Amino acid sequence: MIHPQGNLVTVADSAKIVRDLRWLKIYAAVTTISLAILGLTAAKAPESKELTVERINIVDPSGVPRLVISNAERIPLPKLNGKEYPRAVHPAGIIFYDTKGNEVGGLAITDASIGKVSALAFDYPNYDAMGMVTRVSPDGKNSLAGLQINSRPPADLDVIEASKVVQRRIAIHNDNEDAEILLADPQGRDRIRLRVTRDGQARIEVLDEQGEVTFSAPSGA
Repeated sequence: MIHPQGNLVTVADSAKIVRDLRWLKIYAAVTTISLAILGLTAAKAPESKELTVERINIVDPSGVPRLVISNAERIPLPKLNGKEYPRAVHPAGIIFYDTKGNEVGGLAITDASIGKVSALAFDYPNYDAMGMVTRVSPDGKNSLAGLQINSRPPADLDVIEASKVVQRRIAIHNDNEDAEILLADPQGRDRIRLRVTRDGQARIEVLDEQGEVTFSAPSGA
């Protein structure tokens, strides 16, 4: 390097260069250590595991919905063969769909006029097939937990028409601590009833088409 006056670099200039190089090395070392610490901290930091939204739509590659998770305000209406139907209540929950976008079941949780209701249901192509439900009255005094299996309606009926012909065939429930199993005929009439009451009394009954008991055990109970 040539000095402005034409001389070689002075002793003072050399000392300044040495100091600058020393500080540059220190800066580089500190920067390297800081980046290493930052990298280790980022590697150890947990990834975000929480998502807060009002509704999530899961679709297949063609865009057909297969599963919806939603709050009560954004829950979709039941949809079958491209047509939507009203819901009796609007729960929060999860709705399942087939490959055509038809609702085939779901998990529903709601506070309705009849109380707190939670239900898990699976459907025939045009109506409810079976469901598990819990229900607690608004005052908390009455409760029911059970399983219900319905008859299958003709496949050519829509939901509204199917609801007029579907019958409950099997029910298993705990109704205010009375445990029951009910078996019904195709017309929905209970024909066999098994019960253990809340006070521990066991009973089996066979009923006729008019609902009259034709056999019971223990007899005379």
